[in-house]
Order: sequence, then structure tokens, then C-alpha cells
Amino acid sequence: MFVETSVSRISKYNEELCGDNVEIVETEDSKIIVLSDGLGSGVKANILSTLTTKIASRLLEKGIPLEEVVDTITNTLPVCKERQLAYSTLSILQIFNDGRAYLVEIDNPDSFFIDSKGNISKIETKKRRVGDKEVREARFQLKNNEMIMLISDGVTHAGVGGLLNFGLGWDGIAEHFERIISKYQSSNKFAEELIEVCNAYYCMEPGDDTTAVIAYFREERELTLFSGPPKNIDKDKEVVDKLISKSGKRVIAGGTSAQIVARELDEELEVSLLYHDPEIPPTSRLDGVDLVTEGLLTLNKTVERLKNVSCQEDLPKQRDGATELARLLLESDSINMLIGKKINPAHQSLRLPENMAIRKQIIKRLVDCLKEKGKKVTIEWF
Repeated sequence: MFVETSVSRISKYNEELCGDNVEIVETEDSKIIVLSDGLGSGVKANILSTLTTKIASRLLEKGIPLEEVVDTITNTLPVCKERQLAYSTLSILQIFNDGRAYLVEIDNPDSFFIDSKGNISKIETKKRRVGDKEVREARFQLKNNEMIMLISDGVTHAGVGGLLNFGLGWDGIAEHFERIISKYQSSNKFAEELIEVCNAYYCMEPGDDTTAVIAYFREERELTLFSGPPKNIDKDKEVVDKLISKSGKRVIAGGTSAQIVARELDEELEVSLLYHDPEIPPTSRLDGVDLVTEGLLTLNKTVERLKNVSCQEDLPKQRDGATELARLLLESDSINMLIGKKINPAHQSLRLPENMAIRKQIIKRLVDCLKEKGKKVTIEWF
């Protein structure tokens, strides 16, 4: 199972820094999400919320009990002389790989639970005192395709002083979320769309820092990409066996690579002559493979596509090989690359050393781009 996390936020109007902060930490068996809303706004609030999330996430990562975490934060951060408030608000969500979840909320709005059918409800919490603070906490079990959303109070207050007297409130946010949940697949888009709604209610001049964090619990999506023939022809069968044995989506980038797979599987490679984009060669079809594209030109264009978007919904609607490959990569969490070292005869005239080969450079750019987007990438060279 996999926990997809997405964060979207806007700063208070005329403030360069956001007073809300989010810290996400991965452990061996869980993911910890910490959201803090610093007192006030701007630089001071940003410092307070950053300290809060850093302290909380690091202590929890080391297995320190909640009571000690709250006590440490309370005694570390300064007290506001006017309001006599000691620190930022705090929401902590820990989701284990088996779906067990632990939620703690201190002075933040109630979180949202979204089941696999899109129904939204509050999470039933129990109140208790930790030091001089009232803490709401819950332990529950998540199932496949369920989500939790943490928010700062800028979300529920959206519209105060403008379109609404008392802001959207929890129920208003839930109503808007229900409208968008069927439109998208990625939690990135859910969070972005919700914050855009809040910004609209603030008449594009947010009266407070506004943050939404979504944790989407689902099965991990895996993709295996084979590109470039192996340097030694004896490795052809080994590469094809690895490609076919992998679970999840399978992609081939390169005409020669596709021919190798077709030969080893004794399948017919269907080559298309239909151009969806004049700059990108057509795709092909091969049984057992989800996408077959041309090689280096398509991979290079795929990198360009990926750099300009944050999630698959931002990609253009066209069906060319680069866009389709970018979409599959963005939908995946774990990406295995099987890359051949054989130099294409068409590139021999460049007389580049092996470590400067065109394919290697493009693959490096692709890997760097995917890692920036939080993807787990492994490469095997042949």
C-alpha cells in the first residue's frame, strides 16, 4: 500500500511568507504528516509553525510519546504577551503501511475523512488533557482508496469579511469537496482546487494563511520502462523476462527495444503511422505492453512535458507518445527502468564516450525530474 500526500496553500494577502507549515516524514513502516498554523502571519508565524512541525516530526519519527512532544513544543516556543498563547496550532497524522492511522489535533479545525465512494465525514475523536492543552485524538483503520484531509483555520474561515459573515465553515468545505472529488484522480488536484475555492471566497485577497494537506491511502502503482537494446545481445532475453515479470504498467521506449520484446515473446509489433504531434513519432502496439513509443525523441519530449506540470490532470489532452508516457509516469509511484547501453549506429558519428551517450543523458534528466516529483526510481543498466 502507498500513502500519496499533497499540499496546497496560499499566504495571507500582502504577506510573502506563509504562516502555515507542513512537514512530511517517512519511516520504515509509516508516513507522518504534521501541519502547524503559526500565531499571526508573515515571518513570525512562519518561524513558529516551522519550529513546531520540525520539532514534532523529528520527535515522533524517533518514537517519542505524544505527551513529551507536546510538552517539548510548549516549553520551547515563546508565549504571545497579548493573547497568552504559547505556540502554533498542530495536527499530526501517522498512517502505517497496513492502514492503521493515528490522528492528533490541537487547536486546528476538525479533519475530513473521505471514503472510497466520495462520502465525507468528521473523524470521531476523544478529548484529553496533555499538560495545559486539550488534545483531540483518534485511532482508526484506513481502507484502500480512502483519504484524510488536514486543514488550517484559513480554510474554514474563507469568505469572512467578504462574501460570507462567518466563513465557509466545515460543512461548506465538505460540500465543495464533494463537487470536485469525481473530477480528478490525483490528490494534488483535489488540494489545489479546494484552495482555489477558498481564494475565490476571499475575493483573491486571503484574510489568513490557508493550507490543505491530503493523505490518500491506496495500492502502490508500479511502472517498468525498457529503453535501448542491451550492449550484449545475450542479455536480450533477461531484460524481456524482467520487463514481463514486473507487476503494474509496462512501457517500451524505442523501436529496436520493441522489436527485441516482440521477438522474445513471439508477438506481432503493430506500427502506427498516425501522428498526433508532428514533432513526436507515432506509438505502436504490442500485446502485454501498455505503451510502445519511439526512443530518444519521445523521451526528451516527455521530460519537457513533466517539467511543466504537477500532476497528470495538468497534461494536454492530446494522445501523442510523450504525453501518454508522461501521464503513466505521473500516475505511478515506483518506477523501474531497464536501460540498454548499446549505442545506436545513427549516433556513432558523434563519437561520444560511453558515459556521455545521448540516451544516458536523457535518462538522467528524466530520473532527476521524476525524483523531484517524489517518485521512487530504480535503474538497471544492460
